[in-house]
Amino acid sequence: MKVGTLCYATDSGLGILAKSFYDHGVVTHPVVVRHGKHQTHEDWYPGAPVLGNLDLSRIGEVLPDVDVMLFFETPFVWPLVDYCRKIGVKTALMVMHECLHQEVWRHKPDLFLCPSDLDDRVVEKELYERRLGLISRINVPVEVPWRQRTRVEVFVHNAGHGGLRGRNGTKELIEALPLIKSNAKVMIRSQGSQQFSVAWSVLENETLTYDGLWKDGGLGDVFVFPEKFNGLSLPLQEARAAGMLVMGTNRFPMNRWLPTEPLVPSYSFTRQRIGAPYTEFDEAVVAPQDIAAAIDRWYGRDITEYSLAGRRWAEENSWAALGPKYKAILEELC
Repeated sequence: MKVGTLCYATDSGLGILAKSFYDHGVVTHPVVVRHGKHQTHEDWYPGAPVLGNLDLSRIGEVLPDVDVMLFFETPFVWPLVDYCRKIGVKTALMVMHECLHQEVWRHKPDLFLCPSDLDDRVVEKELYERRLGLISRINVPVEVPWRQRTRVEVFVHNAGHGGLRGRNGTKELIEALPLIKSNAKVMIRSQGSQQFSVAWSVLENETLTYDGLWKDGGLGDVFVFPEKFNGLSLPLQEARAAGMLVMGTNRFPMNRWLPTEPLVPSYSFTRQRIGAPYTEFDEAVVAPQDIAAAIDRWYGRDITEYSLAGRRWAEENSWAALGPKYKAILEELC
């Protein structure tokens, strides 16, 4: 089976996600799309076509001879879904809830992968009618080294590139720092973002590539991530798989699988839309004093059992466990 994709080759969440599917042999024929802000690593996909112009005719010229095209969040040009169907190529879309484009209603892929619980509440009747498209509720594979954590001393926050609409909660965490009463140590790490450089000048922080975030299981005991929205949130899943206590906001659907107590209260939300073509979503209102209180509440506590539960999570959602299932799902689609 030959599986193609259009993807970024960047040190961003979407770029890393596509690369993991290539590295583990699910995607076999990638076509790289240049990113407007981040460096394109053309060496990630030797011999793959690289596009700057996303005109459908240009994509059609380099579209690989494949059985199925697997799109991560977006096919970039939605009529490409119909073009693939016309030439006998199946299509699968891994959904990102908040960036779900309304064009998906007109150009429906043959298979929806990894829908969030949010999609069940918001768009199931229209989007996931089985007569219009198959659904696979398989999880996204998580592959980070696990390490045993015991007593809570160090809280770690990965800011990434700042986060869409500041959704990672970095600003609110920085505002919480003066409010912390315990001796907790907080580390803030980025992937080259200069957005918070002034605030970081008074902190111990690191600028790392994505691969460096989880080297040797990652630093710290607690992953503090007061995220405002995200249907799946791979950073939270990675932290749990690494054996860290995960401290996120108390929002649906994350409060279905995260332990209740570590969550930062988020009882109010604002309705937001990234742009006119995209799905509405609830954005959590995060209070710095709640973040500080959660850090103080967990400082010094024993999290051995949480860490061991993370190892089980890692095994259940590893590439070894899920990789063959992805291949089987796509084989069945073809």
